[in-house]
Amino acid sequence: MALDALSLHFVCREIEQAALGGRITKVHQLSKEELVLTMSGAGVGCKLFLSARADAPRLHVTRQSYQNPQVPPMFCMLLRKHLTGGKLLAVRQPDSERIVFLDFACTSEIGDPVQLTLACEIMGRHSNIILIGEKGRIIDSVKRVDLSMSSVRQVLPGMQYQLPPAQNKLSLFTASREEAAQAVADKFDGDLHRAAMKALAGISPVVAGEIEHYVCHWQKLDALEKDQMDRLRFFIGNLQAVLQQGTPAPTMVLDGEKAPKDLSFLDLAQFGYPYETRHFETMGQLLDSYYAERDTYHRMKQKSGDLFGLILQKTERIQRKLAAQRQELLDCADRDRYRVWGDLLSSSLYQLQKGQKSVQLQNYYSPALEEVEIPLDPRLTPAQNAQHCYKKYKKLDTAEKKLRGLIEQGQQELDYLESVFDSLTRATGEDDLAQIRQELAGQGYVKRLHAKVKTRPRDPLKFVLDDGYTVLVGRNNLQNDQLTLRTAERWDIWFHTKSIPGSHVILLTGGEDFDAIPERAFTQAAIIAATHSKAGPAAQVTVDYTLVKNIKKPPAAKPGMVIFDQNYSAYVTPDRALCDRLAANT
Repeated sequence: MALDALSLHFVCREIEQAALGGRITKVHQLSKEELVLTMSGAGVGCKLFLSARADAPRLHVTRQSYQNPQVPPMFCMLLRKHLTGGKLLAVRQPDSERIVFLDFACTSEIGDPVQLTLACEIMGRHSNIILIGEKGRIIDSVKRVDLSMSSVRQVLPGMQYQLPPAQNKLSLFTASREEAAQAVADKFDGDLHRAAMKALAGISPVVAGEIEHYVCHWQKLDALEKDQMDRLRFFIGNLQAVLQQGTPAPTMVLDGEKAPKDLSFLDLAQFGYPYETRHFETMGQLLDSYYAERDTYHRMKQKSGDLFGLILQKTERIQRKLAAQRQELLDCADRDRYRVWGDLLSSSLYQLQKGQKSVQLQNYYSPALEEVEIPLDPRLTPAQNAQHCYKKYKKLDTAEKKLRGLIEQGQQELDYLESVFDSLTRATGEDDLAQIRQELAGQGYVKRLHAKVKTRPRDPLKFVLDDGYTVLVGRNNLQNDQLTLRTAERWDIWFHTKSIPGSHVILLTGGEDFDAIPERAFTQAAIIAATHSKAGPAAQVTVDYTLVKNIKKPPAAKPGMVIFDQNYSAYVTPDRALCDRLAANT
């Protein structure tokens, strides 16, 4: 989502506190639409990040480091020419507008003092960064907008800067609580979320959603009753108090895949399971984290897309092959019939003649001695028909033996690909993807990585149980093998979901006797194993566990595949919140 005007209000206050009175020492343009201004002097030392990207427009104080392009773009050179050494005089935001003006005291080419303004317009695909001269004329902008692009408002060098057209909505900065609540009620048509968006200026959909959640808990109403109106006035009053007192609660919402979903200056309560909220001290920290994690998530999705596609393609192919082989195996189940026919024909050759299409003979293999009709090939002699039945029997018998081996082999490959797919869904970094790609290359599914490309495997996931025991969790099949077969000691305890792809989980016992370990430790380790598996969303999962010394890896087995005996089973429910808490203990 883009920043709303209310969030920008707090961003402006943070910029004032961090950069007001400082001077621009460096200007870098990271991309066509992203800038970083380094401020220092007069007790100031910070960086301002400005973005006009349609999918990530923003302005805030940043703590992150960015890689600068070797050749600065033309707009960057222009800003360096006009703004380097400029002192930040003021940070202005028009009432309830998603626009921030940064006023700088600069020096002209002939040494005269001049005041320049950098306008940051945070308006989705219409976002822009504009340098404005003393008389309000545009010097240049990141995005030039001519008449062919907009008939309402052009942004070109030499033109007079104008604010975007007003939306004629009520401002929470100037309106009273009663006026704001009544404006929302006047726009109400059964959808409080939409009414709030129509009536109030500068609020984002997530803030409108918070209003609807508090007032009516997302229930559809024909009209706002007195109780709802009281709740609406109370919420708007609290919102205005936060704006006046400058006490935001920067909050980020993450979805069930830990991907950033939304952000706000409010402590959001409208999102339930599987969403979770994360809080920050400042809006700058919130924006840094939100967009960094969102970009990482999308980059991971893009880079893992080819692997997901490959695994799905291979899986579908194997499934089709297994279905055909299982059907052939069913056909082989009737093979004994041909052996019996061959025996009956061989014992009755004197009764048969060439040219017969079928014959009925008594089945002396059956206790009832009933007659059975045997189809014949009229082109063959009776002896040849008997031999034909024997050959058919041997062919089906051989096919059954080979099919059973092929089906077992295909099922093992299918199980392996499902385990890789599960690892991919839980990969959280590019190092994880690189190791999974390396694993697939070792199995011949993808081309091997270039010899110069080095992958640094990440450490296993680590959890500390409430009883003080440490649990390690493999991130992928290669790490599962490393963890179970090399890292773990014989007396440690191994956990894995029963018949479901998942991570190998090791409970480190430090040599403590199996029976002395508390039951809660077993339960929490089993929950960790269930959560880090394909069964994550299930209600109840069976988890097998045993001593590591009982784990064996069959010869030529694929990565992550092991066998074991003397195991116990636990029945648990996956719990992501518990895992996050136990991970925080580390």
